[in-house]
Amino acid sequence: MDFMLGAAAAALANIGLLGGIIAMYIQSLKVIKSYFTWGLVLVASLFIVQNVVIVIFWSNLYTAGPAVKNVVDAAAPYLFAINVAQSAGLAILFWITRR
Repeated sequence: MDFMLGAAAAALANIGLLGGIIAMYIQSLKVIKSYFTWGLVLVASLFIVQNVVIVIFWSNLYTAGPAVKNVVDAAAPYLFAINVAQSAGLAILFWITRR
């Protein structure tokens, strides 16, 4: 398995999960106007920014050529693990928020 592509796929899944979470938080914001709810929207939005940056980063590294191949190959499994762990956490958060 190509860990770079897996990491990018997990980041894209995270963006989708975060979009759903933000939509639910905005619905809550209409009912519960509090700093905490605004904070939830802000934190989820920043996580989207993080995942967009990850996708762009990996896309640039993927096309960088053989000069950075060893570094990319060494780092890819770690970023993949981080993104998969984040996906699991966001899936749980999504499930809890829907309940």
